[in-house]
Amino acid sequence: MTEAGQSLTDPSRLMRKGGTRYPTRFISQQIIHVDPVFNKSNPVNHTKRVLRFGTWNVLSLVGSSTQLHQLSQNIDQYRLDLLGITETHMPGSGTTLLDNGSLLIHSGRLDGIKRQGVGLSLSKRIRNSLISFTPTSERVLTARLHSKHLNISVVVAYAPTDGADESEKDKFYRTLTDTFDELPRHDLKLLLGDFNAKVSSDRYGSEAVIGGNHSIVHRMTRSSNDNGTRLVDFCATNQLVIGGTIFQHKDIHKGTWRSPNGLTVNQIDHICIGKRFRQSLLDVKVCRGADIGSDHYLVLGLLKIRLQSVAKVNAKRNDVPAIERLRDGTKVIEYNIALHNRFASLDSEVDLEGMWKAFSQTVSDVSLEVLGKRPRKAKEQHLSQKTKNLLIQRVQHTIVYQHDVIAYANGMIRRSIKSRTRPWDMSFQ
Repeated sequence: MTEAGQSLTDPSRLMRKGGTRYPTRFISQQIIHVDPVFNKSNPVNHTKRVLRFGTWNVLSLVGSSTQLHQLSQNIDQYRLDLLGITETHMPGSGTTLLDNGSLLIHSGRLDGIKRQGVGLSLSKRIRNSLISFTPTSERVLTARLHSKHLNISVVVAYAPTDGADESEKDKFYRTLTDTFDELPRHDLKLLLGDFNAKVSSDRYGSEAVIGGNHSIVHRMTRSSNDNGTRLVDFCATNQLVIGGTIFQHKDIHKGTWRSPNGLTVNQIDHICIGKRFRQSLLDVKVCRGADIGSDHYLVLGLLKIRLQSVAKVNAKRNDVPAIERLRDGTKVIEYNIALHNRFASLDSEVDLEGMWKAFSQTVSDVSLEVLGKRPRKAKEQHLSQKTKNLLIQRVQHTIVYQHDVIAYANGMIRRSIKSRTRPWDMSFQ
């Protein structure tokens, strides 16, 4: 028996539970809670500080090489452990390792079209807490994390716009409802994403969902849009609280989207948490300094929880001999002599399999002794220093929001990237 909310000791049993509507559930290979040979638990690490998480509509992660670089930079700058990402435009599903060691899980369209798409990034500190993830569709992604007392189920969602067809919005919320029905009942549930939903400050009948009169909508209108009404109804059904309505902040720290002309600001990206764990949510606010070329702002949340990260199993790095020293001829004579002497001392009265093992082990040992270990290759920097300086300058213009200057900066960044990646193309301009 396991405690309520905890994962089963053998991760392979998770795949035999059955009953899921979405069979494409990936079990993390980095998590092995019990050694099957000795039947002993592996060592674990507990995160003792507050979990920093958020949601961000990035508009695209595939437009150029700057997007993933800026995503890594912002994750480090704001110390984000968990980030729900919408509009990634990444087709298919899978995982990507970012420059800073964070793990990016993404779920996109299956037809190869670079539209919609959702993702979830886990920092290097907590990525070993991942139990499994389910890429449900290009609008919904689910992941489950291991914690000390109970597990965390994270759902990242990207809703259709308010002007979309009713059938498309109905389909999205049916998928989201089915996804929540599949989540373990005792888990701490987090819902992150861009819902295109303006939530009213009128709490009548929705006191359990809307935390207080701290929605930005009360400054302009007291009514929600259609997506806002759908989100409130969904949260009421699944016992969720909208985090952006709980805490009192200035309007500049509540608006998550700004129109291209800079005149309209709406609160349409939301963080929702299970009603049982509302007291564990310490704060939710907008970070206007984060820049990735999007018209949405980063929404940051603080959660008091202790994640349990399983230590890596067999994490020893295999040593590779520096065979480049054979190509340049500096170690050829010494290598041949050492190999000849070692082969002369081998026992020839063994079977064929034993001879092969001895041969391969001898070549490996001699290569490491004579040639030495191959040094780790530094990762190639895709962005020039000029491009990085332009990205830093654009952040300053984004805070003040000078639309014409930002558009000019975007053009300069694109030209700088093209001059590095396609220098032959610049000669025709």
